[in-house]
Amino acid sequence: MEYVKKFFVLVGLFLVSQVGMTAFSVVKIISQSMGETNLSLFVSILLILLVIGNIWLLIFLGKKLEFLNLKWDFFTKRNVGIILGGYILARVIAIGGTLLLNTQGSESTANDAVIQTIFTGENPLLIILLIGISAPIMEEIVFRGGIIGYWLEKFPMVAIALSSISFGLIHGPTNLISFLIYGLMGLILSMAYYKTKRLEVSMSIHFLNNILAAIVLAFGMM
Repeated sequence: MEYVKKFFVLVGLFLVSQVGMTAFSVVKIISQSMGETNLSLFVSILLILLVIGNIWLLIFLGKKLEFLNLKWDFFTKRNVGIILGGYILARVIAIGGTLLLNTQGSESTANDAVIQTIFTGENPLLIILLIGISAPIMEEIVFRGGIIGYWLEKFPMVAIALSSISFGLIHGPTNLISFLIYGLMGLILSMAYYKTKRLEVSMSIHFLNNILAAIVLAFGMM
């Protein structure tokens, strides 16, 4: 019964984590239906404030459920090594996977293509906040902290498998290669969290993986 209760708590965490991106998507659709290509500065600022509040709420819930600390003492030589190694391995997977997609006539994963389409031309701060900061925090709280550290903490191998698979699926893969790209990235993040028991470590890897792409997209360098 306890696992059922925790599962529904996890579902709640996931729904909370989607508030910012869902709000952006809805507002974007409304804006386009009114003939506006990009969001106004006023709407962008409101969304920025909403996303910041969304991040704060999920962090609060993670601390309340006792699987999140967010303290600087995680910054040890061992953990820094794991962060850098995990980031490099994630980039190798992403680049290798993209090259394989290129051989099949696709320039990138469907998820990346959608992100580039809906975010191009939007407020740079909003782009960096949603893709480079919010996503790493939100997704690590749900997929690593929520699944591995909270719901299935007594079954770590099952939790790691479910965390990696669900992380791959949530990114909307359209073929085996795109699923493996995200699934293997999820596995790297899961193992980093499992080995260190610090969510800050997997968040750091995820942040490094996302932030450069967010900056490039935000300032139109693509």
